[in-house]
Amino acid sequence: MNYRVAIIDDDGGVRHHIADLLAESERYRLAWTAPDLKAARAMLSQPFDVLLLDLGLPDGRGTELMPLLRAPGRACVVIAFTVFDDEANVIEAIESGVDGYALKTADRQVLFDTLDSATRGENPISPAVAGYLFKNLRRAERAAAAQPVHVATELGPMQLTPRERDVLEALARGVSYREAADALGMSINTLSHHVKNLYPKLAATSRSEAIYHAVREGIIRLDS
Repeated sequence: MNYRVAIIDDDGGVRHHIADLLAESERYRLAWTAPDLKAARAMLSQPFDVLLLDLGLPDGRGTELMPLLRAPGRACVVIAFTVFDDEANVIEAIESGVDGYALKTADRQVLFDTLDSATRGENPISPAVAGYLFKNLRRAERAAAAQPVHVATELGPMQLTPRERDVLEALARGVSYREAADALGMSINTLSHHVKNLYPKLAATSRSEAIYHAVREGIIRLDS
């Protein structure tokens, strides 16, 4: 399958560099580019499959587009593509519902590995920023542990089946869908089915968001 990649970035050099890399690929091609939020909103009606989204734009935060990108009927992969590797930006992007997080300093191979992973339904996160996510998740876990325990019947739509919980706990450790499926003794299709079912229960649109909500509510735990 050939994926159309859109780029929202205020740095013209970055846009041209990524466009040149995509021109060398048989799997990906450039859909369109935009330098800011205003131009991006005007371009969102144009087709694309994957979006490389800069977080810091001249007229606002890239995450301001997430409600439009997650609107009913729209299906696209969104990767935060930024120079920011601090905790605040990482958490903001993940909580907004992006599917992955990559740094602009990544080399060609890392960029295409990120695109490949994201288009397989995984949630790639640069190793340089993964630590922030788990630090925040563990902080949420400790906070949840200090709160009164919710019984399953009180969880309502957030109640997961034991197998869904197993799947989410496996994915929370940063493994790929293939690795999680192998570890749990199931096919990728079965694992994907569980993931599809647990997203609405957690009011989540991405793996990272589902993990965050589940840890915060004490539904799953992460190893220290």
